[in-house]
Amino acid sequence: MTDPAQPDRDAGPAPTEADEFAHIPRSRGRHPIVAVAGALLAFFLVFHERRDLRYALQSGTPLDLGRASSLNQAAATGLENRYVRLSGRPDRESGLEIDTKGSWVFTQLFRVLGTGDRLFLHRPPSPLPAALAESDAFEGRLIRVNDLPFAAAIRKYFATYVSANHFFAPDVFARMLAARPADGPIALPDLSGDRVMLAAGTQVAVDVAEPDQVRIGLPKSRFAAETDARAAITSRGGEIVTALGEVKGRPAANAPQAGPLSSTPEPPIRWTFVARFPAAARQPALDALGNLDREVDIRDARQTVQLRVDEIAPAPGGGLVLRPGQGPARQVPAQAVAAVHTLEPVVIPPDAYLLVEGDRPRQHLPTVLIAAILIMFGAVNLVGLGRELRR
Repeated sequence: MTDPAQPDRDAGPAPTEADEFAHIPRSRGRHPIVAVAGALLAFFLVFHERRDLRYALQSGTPLDLGRASSLNQAAATGLENRYVRLSGRPDRESGLEIDTKGSWVFTQLFRVLGTGDRLFLHRPPSPLPAALAESDAFEGRLIRVNDLPFAAAIRKYFATYVSANHFFAPDVFARMLAARPADGPIALPDLSGDRVMLAAGTQVAVDVAEPDQVRIGLPKSRFAAETDARAAITSRGGEIVTALGEVKGRPAANAPQAGPLSSTPEPPIRWTFVARFPAAARQPALDALGNLDREVDIRDARQTVQLRVDEIAPAPGGGLVLRPGQGPARQVPAQAVAAVHTLEPVVIPPDAYLLVEGDRPRQHLPTVLIAAILIMFGAVNLVGLGRELRR
């Protein structure tokens, strides 16, 4: 007798139930090109920010490089994109004030003296620690000027619009003139250590001191008329050599300075003369004039002569021989050459560096997080692409 509840083993396997969704086509994932493009874009962004990533992972202690004047090409190799500390003399005279349009936030950009225009400093608007400001020490990120996206523009601007005064030691200037080849240029170090190339036609200013003369400025607030100021000098034995008229100048050395809550005082207007005194009466007369008013200005008399380099020659016994234009030659003794200086454009060399002051590694830590997210995004795209290709 057969049990109907038991399955018939000889009848074979039971038929499977048909899939009612088998006729629906399976949707494809993203196109492979989209996945590849997303991964490549993510990795490209990480590669583009590789300098910031390396800088963010550095130590927060600056690398002390000492004096900026010792930063030559060999010493600077491998130091770009590092957090460093330098000290030097900033050239604020030829510095720039930079602002972003509409922000009214100004930053400073100036060169550091003694580096041959190879080190520039970008100073942020935030207040600096007093210790750094007083010692002229700079801490920040050292980068190459060539790595800046606006390197060409800033080079062109400096070379066209920015000039710097270079002062030379008179004795060194005379020696270099003696060794100069005919009509050839000379490479002359200035007092800050920077080397300046002077061609034959370069304009140079020579300040000639007049040892027997003195420049005297008497304040107009005390002497209403020029005749009164003149009489104050002649009555004390002085002889007026040149009357320069009204000169608006800086406050005298003994004048009181403006307080912290007051504005900068207006420079005084003085009746200015070049005068000569007898040797015996010179010092008593100058003391008496200086005691008349705190705004009396007394200084050495100097004459500035503008010449080309090829119009200057070293004197046989020391000093310089000046031949301005077609005029007669004038021999100036060494003790009478007060200063030799020139005004030259600031040319940024190809191997120049920029120190971004206050830029510390920890400020770039968000870049590390963003890079990690981009790497994960690219990896997910590649994993998804692999799964699609295996189907």
